[in-house]
Amino acid sequence: MALAAVMGIAPALALMYFIFRDFTYPRIQEPFFEDPKLFGLFAAGLVIGVVLFSAYTWFYPWNSLVVAVAFALLQELVKMVILNLRRFQRKLDTAFYGSALGLGMGSTLGFGMVFYLLAVIGIQEMSWTDWTVLGMLSLHNVFLQSSTGLTIGEGVVRGYTWEFLSQAVLVNVAFQGLMTLFYMGFLPWFVSMPVALLFVVAYFVYMHRIRLPRLVRQAIKEYNLSQKEYLTKRK
Repeated sequence: MALAAVMGIAPALALMYFIFRDFTYPRIQEPFFEDPKLFGLFAAGLVIGVVLFSAYTWFYPWNSLVVAVAFALLQELVKMVILNLRRFQRKLDTAFYGSALGLGMGSTLGFGMVFYLLAVIGIQEMSWTDWTVLGMLSLHNVFLQSSTGLTIGEGVVRGYTWEFLSQAVLVNVAFQGLMTLFYMGFLPWFVSMPVALLFVVAYFVYMHRIRLPRLVRQAIKEYNLSQKEYLTKRK
């Protein structure tokens, strides 16, 4: 269990630092989010991820496209319900909270995936191929969930929740569909796993290094916010 926890949580914590370091102290004097809310939603995501994965285990060996689509839709609807609460609507910091919520969910979904498959296969029977697959599965979840959480968060900030929810669902469905082809035996692991990892990492970079800074710049320009240090450092 300890090994599964490290494989699930360590990537999430590393990404949390990578994502938020440019938007808080000491990089800027006025952070774009509140730490208690950020870590509170990360913790909520941890719990939600456990619940969702526990339900997902009922459908093992996960070789149904219907289950894949339903699971993707459920994950994104849960994020939307939380982020669309009145306290988060049309507020810039909601984008950051969406990413944190997704990091929490991805962390425990990855932990659950590793722990469950270790129990099914048996740690003594694990080959280097099995460890590689488990490592990639853990990374998949963290990159994917943080990115779709940010997508929905941006939609709530802009007032286009359903449009951005649709984008998040489509991305998740594409990922789940690729994974299902692997579980069904139609694609070998050395094709499906790296392709899926490249897909979720590319979407992560797009959302966190392009969309999020653009959203922040637009908000500063529109509302005349005071985080001038951020704009100076990002040029």
